[in-house]
Formats: sequence, structure tokens, C-alpha cells
Amino acid sequence: MAPLVTIALLVGAPVVLIFLLRANAAMVFLALCAGSVLTQFISSDATNILRSFIPASGTVNFSIIQLSLLYAPAFFTVLFMRKGVAGAKTLINLIPAAATGAVGALLAVPFLPGGVSHNITSSSVWSSLEQYQSVIVAVAVLISLFSLWFSKPKHSKGKHK
Repeated sequence: MAPLVTIALLVGAPVVLIFLLRANAAMVFLALCAGSVLTQFISSDATNILRSFIPASGTVNFSIIQLSLLYAPAFFTVLFMRKGVAGAKTLINLIPAAATGAVGALLAVPFLPGGVSHNITSSSVWSSLEQYQSVIVAVAVLISLFSLWFSKPKHSKGKHK
């Protein structure tokens, strides 16, 4: 049961945060993708720098750094773009928010500490998610792009020339 709760938290926490702060979920998804790129290219260098200052257990620090690099851009995007979605768009915004949560879970589980990651990856729910990960990512990308393409930008309420 614990792996199911962890998966639910990994998927649900971004959805709840995006919904409560009314941030644009498509932008948060793109920030999560940027975090994935950061994790891929910067995590080992950041770990080496951190180890030079704080000698501690290697796997925990490496996991924390990877998860921080993955989620930091998305978290700051939620904070800086809060109250960007209003009215009926808030409910429509739940669809890209759920896609963001699902892709976030797919990206985060390999970075969790060994025992937690093993418990999750050995569960039947995770094997189902992994089986459909290409569909989940493709749908998330399409939903986020359509959300960005068809949303009207905010205009200032001043005079338009």
C-alpha cells in the first residue's frame, strides 16, 4: 500500500498545488521538462560541489539534488505565475495539471532513494504506468502545447493604440 500512496502523492501534489495557486499548468509542465534537462546535465556536477562542502551519505544527497533540480523550476513557476488562470479555465487547467503530475512521477521515481524507488518500481501500479509512459508523455506534451497555443494572453487594462 505504501508504493500506491507515494505514487498518489507524486502525481497529486503538483495537481493540488497548481489548482490551489491557479497557475498555468502548461507552463508548469514546460518548467518540469526544463528541470528534467537540468537533472540530466547538471546533477553530477552539483553533487560534486555539494560533497566538497558537506561530506555525508552519497545516495541521499544525490537523490535530493536530483529531485531538487527536477522540481525547482516547476515549483518556482507555480509561485511566480500564481493567479494566472481564472474562472472556467481553472477546471480546464486540471487536465494539463494531471498530465504534469503524471509525468513528474515518471521522472521522479528513478531519483528516489533506493528502497523507496525499489518498492514503487516493483508494484503493479508502477508497471502499468511504465507500460504506458510513452502515451502519458505524448498526451501531456500535446495537452500542454494545445493549452498554450489556444490560450489568449493577458492584456493590460490601459489604452490600446
